[in-house]
Amino acid sequence: MKTIDKEEYLRIGLIQTNLDQYLAWNSSEKEPITMSNMEELRVWNEIKKGFIYIKSEPENNRPHIIILPELTIPQSHEIELQRIASKIGAVIIAGLDFKENNKQVENKAIVIIPKSWPQIPSYGSASKFYFGKTFFSYEEKEYFKGKRKIGKPAPAMYILDADIYGRIGIAICADFFDIERFLIYKGSIQHMLVIAYNKDIKSYYFLAEAISRLVYCNVVICNTGYYGGSLVFSPYSEDYKRYIYKHEGGKLFTTQILKLPVKSLYDVQKSPSDTDPKGIFKAKPPGFRLKHK
Repeated sequence: MKTIDKEEYLRIGLIQTNLDQYLAWNSSEKEPITMSNMEELRVWNEIKKGFIYIKSEPENNRPHIIILPELTIPQSHEIELQRIASKIGAVIIAGLDFKENNKQVENKAIVIIPKSWPQIPSYGSASKFYFGKTFFSYEEKEYFKGKRKIGKPAPAMYILDADIYGRIGIAICADFFDIERFLIYKGSIQHMLVIAYNKDIKSYYFLAEAISRLVYCNVVICNTGYYGGSLVFSPYSEDYKRYIYKHEGGKLFTTQILKLPVKSLYDVQKSPSDTDPKGIFKAKPPGFRLKHK
């Protein structure tokens, strides 16, 4: 990392959209695998509401990173999303609608980084890159099969270096169940960010706590509001502090700004002790060693 001293907190914005998959994607073999015009219009109005709320916040409370669920952004609004990132001054990580090419379907997300980030407000243009889903769900595979198409996996894993805000692992939905990913991430990150469109929210609750303890990091899951289940978990010693945020209940739109510990967690990660001398966080998992100091 470029900087040794870390900020106390990383502020995360969650925009939990309420996209209805049954209205968004037609199961007919003849119809394209793209979001319907009706759902595209409705979900984009929700997204704009979320960004209006975030922009209305004082600059010292705006999030450094804003996350939106898997499959949320219509392809036609990608350029507009880049403009929003520059105006608000936050990194945006958001799931994009399915993209088909030669009977292969990709499930990707975009990461948009304003040129002057983490300065708020930001000025100038924004850069971007994409990361994809490696393991498609059973429902996705069946849906593609019905349209005589197949999913195109994206096997790469990424770690985002946010300098004073820590290092960040990223994943899309079912990739959160990939154990090999966490062998790589263990000792390499402070935060794990997951975007999802997932029904099985209770499994995510259990897995989030397990990964937070085993990888020894903060875990953020931004799930669709249609099923609920977004959460933010940190490996604090005291039980009541561990769930920084937990959203239950389906078909609900919400926008939240939350703080993840950075400096205090990083200091424990790099310490030679297996336990936190201050008692703020749980003990490290066996064999934990910070790879980047």
